[in-house]
Amino acid sequence: MPKRGTPPEPTGAEAAQPALSVAAPTVAQLLARTELELELVTGDPNAPFRAVRHAESATHRPWLSPHDLRLSDAPFGVPRPPSDPVLWPQPSALVYGLVPKRRTLPAQLKKRAEELGLTLLTAPPAVALDKVEAAGLGLLVQASRQAAELLAAPQSHLLDALSTPKPERELLERVHRLTGAELVLLTPWGDVTARAGRGGWRPRKDQHGGSPVMLWPEGETRLGGRPAWTLKLHADGRLRGVLVAFQVTQAARPWLELCRTLLLSAALQRSAEARHDSSALSALLAEWLAGPQAAMMLEPRLAAAGVGGESPYLVAVGEVGPRLRTGRAAQARQFHQLEQMREAGEEYFRALGYGVLSETRAHHCVWVFASAAPRQHARLLLSAAQAAVGETELRMGLSLPRADLTGVADAYHQALLALQSLPGGSGLAWFDELDPVYWVLQQQPHGNLVALRDRLVGAVKEADPQGKLWRTLVAYIRSPDDLQALAAELHVHVNTLRYRLKRIEELVQEPLARPETVAKLYLALQIDAMLERGGARRA
Repeated sequence: MPKRGTPPEPTGAEAAQPALSVAAPTVAQLLARTELELELVTGDPNAPFRAVRHAESATHRPWLSPHDLRLSDAPFGVPRPPSDPVLWPQPSALVYGLVPKRRTLPAQLKKRAEELGLTLLTAPPAVALDKVEAAGLGLLVQASRQAAELLAAPQSHLLDALSTPKPERELLERVHRLTGAELVLLTPWGDVTARAGRGGWRPRKDQHGGSPVMLWPEGETRLGGRPAWTLKLHADGRLRGVLVAFQVTQAARPWLELCRTLLLSAALQRSAEARHDSSALSALLAEWLAGPQAAMMLEPRLAAAGVGGESPYLVAVGEVGPRLRTGRAAQARQFHQLEQMREAGEEYFRALGYGVLSETRAHHCVWVFASAAPRQHARLLLSAAQAAVGETELRMGLSLPRADLTGVADAYHQALLALQSLPGGSGLAWFDELDPVYWVLQQQPHGNLVALRDRLVGAVKEADPQGKLWRTLVAYIRSPDDLQALAAELHVHVNTLRYRLKRIEELVQEPLARPETVAKLYLALQIDAMLERGGARRA
């Protein structure tokens, strides 16, 4: 995992450069805007600023600098965190927004500003900080007219990269040539899609071939033992990728932010094109699932979509969030998350060149994909889908591989059964790993399970406060053939084991030598395990 670093001070030639080639706007110019009703509390009214940033904004925090006009309206409690976005790094000036429920400036904030020599202003509750931001940005535009003319040509050069056949790769190359930074663009599941520069860095993979890039902090960090910057590409509520930059100078940072914006533009354009194609493919999948007997008639269209060739196909079914959703707002939010998850899965397979069909249904989404390595791709599909919905719990069930096109409906039901076998939370289940007894029991109400367990083994649990008989029963049902080995496993003499088994027979009132008795007790143990897991989750 990457580690947070400390923003370095400019050194060498970079420090020797003039701070600004144009005069920066000052706080006094903001104070002159009477419609803002700003009040200077302490500090220098002539303090200049070069940027306007919100302390509470996740997208602004990686770019906080000592030259900010910083905006904040969050409660100012003490003690403050070590990396306080309100005061660290210390801004040129701070505008604190008062709100109807908090109409006075916190005394601790005023005291800290006076100690630091910080220019501090307040905005009244009637003036939103967005209005102050707009005014500050307007002053920056006015002050940078000459510099804007110099920057127009490089910006146009970068924008032209979006019209090339491989826009992400070309954009990274151009930014690298302009800034000297080494750049790597990652997918949400950790694959490299483009790079520029000499470095060959790649993120470490986990045992399933993925990389938890969505958990990385944004901004300055360390990767592979080197200082780096990470910029996350978020759009429409989900992660589209992560841009990693090495050898980043102070002058390169604004260009990285522009690069992120252009990469997002390219991703959204590609997503819009894919969404247009996806509607027809979703209709094809719905038609295939509804009438698998007519699959031979659909074969040319399925082949054009990359499904149904020589490679076998699988069906994956995913659901997100709690299973019981009440209210229209919760259901609408769930459907939106399902659609995000479906799109992320499509993008994953298309990035690898695999054929895929997908559809969002009322309570789950469906993917049908061709794969020669289903286990690996299933885990990475789960990672890609999880990146799309963030920390919301996500479950996925998968079918067995199929080669016959007429078997898609059976594969779909296999994936549904595997999904339903997951007790809750997040996880992935395969149909071939499904315990049919466990699945059948899951369909029963909680009260029925308790009653059946108590009837079968309730007497054993009541007569065994120390759990010795229960542990013996669990071990015996797992391996009833070799009593000597079982006694050694339980660390008891074989005669002690026989005594315990005889006592269990007396309590359940059935002989353990009968196969039907063993079957009933296996069922009871499965029920008990289910109830224990359910109790732990509720706790």
